[in-house]
Amino acid sequence: MSRLPADCLTEIFEHLDDKNSLYSCLLVNRLWCKISVGFYWRDMENYKNNGKNLKEFYLSDIKGYSDNSLNLAIAKFCPNLKKLSTELKNDELETLKIIFNNCQYLESIKIWCGSIFLSEKEALETVVKQSHKNISELILYHLYYVRPRLFPEELESFFISWENRVPLKPLSLVIITDYFCINTLDKYDENMKIIKKYIRSGVIKNFEVTGFEEDESTNY
Repeated sequence: MSRLPADCLTEIFEHLDDKNSLYSCLLVNRLWCKISVGFYWRDMENYKNNGKNLKEFYLSDIKGYSDNSLNLAIAKFCPNLKKLSTELKNDELETLKIIFNNCQYLESIKIWCGSIFLSEKEALETVVKQSHKNISELILYHLYYVRPRLFPEELESFFISWENRVPLKPLSLVIITDYFCINTLDKYDENMKIIKKYIRSGVIKNFEVTGFEEDESTNY
């Protein structure tokens, strides 16, 4: 059963109302955990009772659907998170700021970009201005067409601001995309020249462009 497609597992978990059964699903394997976690935590009592113990949270990491109330609950009840994967729609930028303000131990965050979600510019600006000193990994997940594109001067501004953070933590920047996402920042030579510049200066410790399949096989 562990080999069922993600869509089938989603349908099954959606009809599970028993908290203990959903919790057991979290422990089967990484795929089951990523799909069932959103259903388990949709009960606000679970946040209130267990949120402080959470170190990692992967919200809607398979299908790309989220509820802003869940993001706000994460910010309120999960202050000790170190890793977070979430998406916010383009009118939910303030929610990301609230998450950074309340989750001050975050070391890594994956943010969905494009289409109805935040733009690359919004994501980068908010991370560099609002996140706390522990952040050292940023993953931009592009599932849809990116509009508008990120211009070189905007990317340069992000890295200048990151370089001026105290203390400076070299950044790991991961871009998850495919050939259909034609406007992602890695598709432009000017942007790649800037990235190489900050790799040489030590501001970027790791830069990676990967596809959706490779991402699902990683440990994030």
